[in-house]
Amino acid sequence: MFRFPSLDLIRVSAVVALACCLILGSLGLDGALRERTRADRSLEELHLFDLAAAAALSITAERRPLEFALDLDLNENVGAISELRGARINTDLRIEAFRSALGALADSEGMNFGFLQTVLRDERRRADALLILPLDKRLIGAQLSAARGMSTISDAFKPFVDKVSKRVILANENLAGRVNIARLLSTLYESAARLPTEVMPALRRGEMLPPEAGMTAMRLRQRILALWDVGLSQLEYEIASKPLQNSLEEIRATYFGRGFPYISYAIETFSRRPMRGSENARAIAQVYGPTIEPIAQMRDRYLQWMMVDAAQAQANATRQAQIFLGLTAASLFAAAIFALTGYRQILKPLLGFRDQILAACERKPFERVPYHGSVAAVRHLYRALETLEARDRERLALDRERTALSEKLRALSETDDLTHLPNRRGLFDQLSRFSLSDQDYVAILVDIDHFKAVNDTHGHGVGDEVLFTFAQCLKTRMGPDVLVARYGGEEFALAVRAQSPERLVHFAEMVRTEIENLHFATSEGILRLTASFGVAHERGPVSSWPTLLSLADKALYEAKAAGRNRVRLTNAAMQLAGKSGRSEVGAGDASAPAILMTAV
Repeated sequence: MFRFPSLDLIRVSAVVALACCLILGSLGLDGALRERTRADRSLEELHLFDLAAAAALSITAERRPLEFALDLDLNENVGAISELRGARINTDLRIEAFRSALGALADSEGMNFGFLQTVLRDERRRADALLILPLDKRLIGAQLSAARGMSTISDAFKPFVDKVSKRVILANENLAGRVNIARLLSTLYESAARLPTEVMPALRRGEMLPPEAGMTAMRLRQRILALWDVGLSQLEYEIASKPLQNSLEEIRATYFGRGFPYISYAIETFSRRPMRGSENARAIAQVYGPTIEPIAQMRDRYLQWMMVDAAQAQANATRQAQIFLGLTAASLFAAAIFALTGYRQILKPLLGFRDQILAACERKPFERVPYHGSVAAVRHLYRALETLEARDRERLALDRERTALSEKLRALSETDDLTHLPNRRGLFDQLSRFSLSDQDYVAILVDIDHFKAVNDTHGHGVGDEVLFTFAQCLKTRMGPDVLVARYGGEEFALAVRAQSPERLVHFAEMVRTEIENLHFATSEGILRLTASFGVAHERGPVSSWPTLLSLADKALYEAKAAGRNRVRLTNAAMQLAGKSGRSEVGAGDASAPAILMTAV
């Protein structure tokens, strides 16, 4: 009877269980987190929408005290003007609260607050200019225009509400219907508050309602009825809250049962004949004004209900995310226990790779044993061992490259950029090798005469060219027994391995003569150079190159003090020249006018 291998069964079961836990947990947790994010954003955008709607209602609410003030003379409208100022302050505060909320979100694209403030300021100024006039000087057309100015402000604010509404719908498309209902209630309130605006100026004067104002009032009435017909069905279907149902009934009874019929009758009556205006206007304002307030209250309660519902959705999403996180953690823990049990049962075949991995880590030679089994975990470990070897080879190659780069950087640090000769640091590094020999050594310092005048006269570009050519001239002397370096500025150093003073004197004079024959073409003619030489000699291994170079520097100073373009030797070099029979080498010998000896 065939039996499925137990180890393979454990491996397959563990992998499947772990994968299922991960996939299901990830999907559930991702969905819960997405829902939480959507709920957070929905609540945030609803708060912004509530601020925008409150600002819109405040703008609309300014119309009523303005109409009261327009109906009174200067000595009567103190209270009405005070109420108007309070309404304006409330509007400004609501707009600023909305603007601050947008600023906190750093997103006010497409919302021109500057334009809104301009419209608000201009319309208020126009109304104030009319209010300071006596009552008999306020023309009907001017009063109607001032009252309609509030509608202009409301129209200017509508794009703000539109933008915020789109933000709410983008955050949660399920809120589209509710946002539309809230906007419908705001529009219904704005239209209801606007309706008396068209008839009040004529009523105050006891005149018959103008045809144009009558047509506008009729259109507003039709719009109010249309909004109510559309919104009523949606509200009755959407609302399940008892307070909201009561608010809906209050609108039906108060506004559409009393306020709307009352002002409709007044409009129809005044369209046919004039009546005594002031008393009728005040009566209409007193009766009709309070009936529109339930609409604003309904709008506020509906928005509050939307925000409470969004907060509940946020709490539910958080709780759901916590549940999914707990279930995922529990599932993973169980799967880990299951996988650990299977791992223990297949551990022994893997121990053979332990010594190989340790040897690879310590870079010791080892014989890698191939794996031909079918256990995926062991096969992956074998591939990891191959990868470890490859990475180790890469590290060795990187170490070699790093060493080469370090040598290159060291060479660059010891080389002069302009002349490509060793600098002082490179000079002493190479001089350390000369001290291991028993030969005689000579240190020569060479300084270009009057080099500062070259820079001052011809510029540093020509000076650099002179230094480069001068260095190339010295560089031709480099060899196994001669080392050339730029010692600093226009001063160069030569370390020469010499066996006789004749060769020493001949070498220095030959270099001096070759430099004297150099010439450079400049814009001001041919430039010729000379150089002064200071030579210091020490017999036997050089124990201190700085000391020898210091002696050469003193000899160089003496050569420059003696008139430049000459070679000055130290005591040791002078003694060697005397022993070799070269008595013709002297300051007064015409056969060698450029070579001088001095006691340094």
